[in-house]
Amino acid sequence: AASPTAMGCGAGGRGRLLLTVAAVLTLLTRPPGSWGARIIGGHQVTPHSRPYMASVRFKGEHFCGGFLLRARWVVSAAHCFRDRDPRADLVVLGAHALRVAEPTQQVLGVSAVVSHPDYQPATHANDICLLGGGLNSSAVLGPAVGLLKLPRSGARPPRAGTLCRVAGWGSVSDFEDQPPGLMEAEVRVLGLDACNRSWTGRLKPAMLCTHSEDSQRRGFCSADSGGPLVCRNRAHGLVSFSGLWCGDPKTPDVYTQVSAFVSWIWDVVRQRPHGPQPSPPGVPAGAA
Repeated sequence: AASPTAMGCGAGGRGRLLLTVAAVLTLLTRPPGSWGARIIGGHQVTPHSRPYMASVRFKGEHFCGGFLLRARWVVSAAHCFRDRDPRADLVVLGAHALRVAEPTQQVLGVSAVVSHPDYQPATHANDICLLGGGLNSSAVLGPAVGLLKLPRSGARPPRAGTLCRVAGWGSVSDFEDQPPGLMEAEVRVLGLDACNRSWTGRLKPAMLCTHSEDSQRRGFCSADSGGPLVCRNRAHGLVSFSGLWCGDPKTPDVYTQVSAFVSWIWDVVRQRPHGPQPSPPGVPAGAA
C-alpha cells in the first residue's frame, strides 16, 4: 500500500521531484484524457458560489485551504502549520481566481494557530486546527464571504454512498498544474472499514473517506489540505491525506471527521472570543 501523503504544500523539493519522476516513468501507461483533470475529476465552480472557502498563503503563495466558521475564525488542517510561524501567513477570503486582484477579496493576518492538543503528525490523527486574525482582522460578511455550518457535535458521519463535494485551489494534476479558479469535485463517502482495508489498517476512528465510485479519478490533490468536505451543506470533513497519485481509488482520500471535534472547536471559540492570542514563532498555539 502507498504511504499517506499530506495534501498541504508538499513534502518539499525532494518529494515533488520523486513525484515528477514517477509520473514521467508512467506516462506511457496512462489512459488518454487522464491529464489535467480538474481538482481531480472536477470542475470550476461559479465564481463566489462557495463563499466560505479560504485560501491560506505563505509568503504570497497559496499552500492550504480552509473554511470560514466565524468572522474571526477559519478551520483548517493542523499539518499545514507544523514548524511554521503563523505571523507569516495570510488568509484570503472572497476569492475565485487567486492570481487576480478581485475586488471581493479580503486579506487577513493570522495571529495564531490553535492546533488540536492530540494532533499526531505520524498518523494524521486529530488533524484539525483553528486560525484567526488579530482584533482588527475580522471578515466582513457579504455575497462573496460567508460562513459554513458544522455538523452536530458527535453526529455520525454521512452514510457510505452519500454524495458530497470537495473544493480547493490545489493542483489539478499530478504535475501540480495550477487551477484557473476555485475547483470542486463530487465524491461519495466510503465506509471506514472498507477504506481502512485499502490503507492496511492505518486509519483512526475520527477519520472519513471518499472515493469516486467509478473508474474516473476524482478527489483532492496537493495544496487542497484543510478544505472542507461538504455534505448536506455542512462541513463534515477536512482534507487530510491521500496516496501518491491524486484521486487514486486504490488509496481513497482521507479527511478529518469534523463532528468528532465540534465540542473542542466551540470551546476554543468561546474561550477566545476576539480571536487567538499570538503564539511564539514556529510554535502553533495548543500544539502538543
